Amino acid sequence: MARLVVFEGIDGSGKTSLSRLFIDHLRAGGTKAVWLREPTDSPLGDRIRRLAQEKESVPPQQELELFVQDRRWDVEHNIRPALGAGATVVMDRYYYSNACYQGARGLDMRSILAANREFAPEPDLVLIIDVEVERALERIGRARTTVARLFEKKEFLEKVRANYLSLQGPNLAKIDGNPDLGPVFASVLERWQAFLERSRE
Repeated sequence: MARLVVFEGIDGSGKTSLSRLFIDHLRAGGTKAVWLREPTDSPLGDRIRRLAQEKESVPPQQELELFVQDRRWDVEHNIRPALGAGATVVMDRYYYSNACYQGARGLDMRSILAANREFAPEPDLVLIIDVEVERALERIGRARTTVARLFEKKEFLEKVRANYLSLQGPNLAKIDGNPDLGPVFASVLERWQAFLERSRE
């Protein structure tokens, strides 16, 4: 059965590593699964990543429009075709990132979510990996040689984290991402099993 599972969280939360572990787990169990990330690997996604690395500031509305264009491409070329083929799609970031990040830059979170839901499939499960900002920045410092200057600043990430924690919905699950990867991934699998059991009822 096709499902859409999204990993979300601030930079340094561990969501990329967790999403990759999760898709390996699904495939090992015989599930047809596709891993995707946003921004995408399209030319537009590459442009977004370059802007994040090179620019101290991009107007929030311009930034949002680039992400939405990239997501429209992703929905058309990747997400809907994979779901239509019966695959479980695992996303490293989705439109919740725009709501929380561009929301932290002054745009309206509800409007961002509503605009994306007009064309993007609603996830079956959204795993929000919550990490203290100081810990996230330590991880970023250890793991990366470059810093996305546009996004990876303490005060800004505190706002983004607060936005994530404010999200509500029956498909949202918040997970403590502060421990090491192993225990956090165990929590991810617990939430996934709980989701599957609810789906069978």
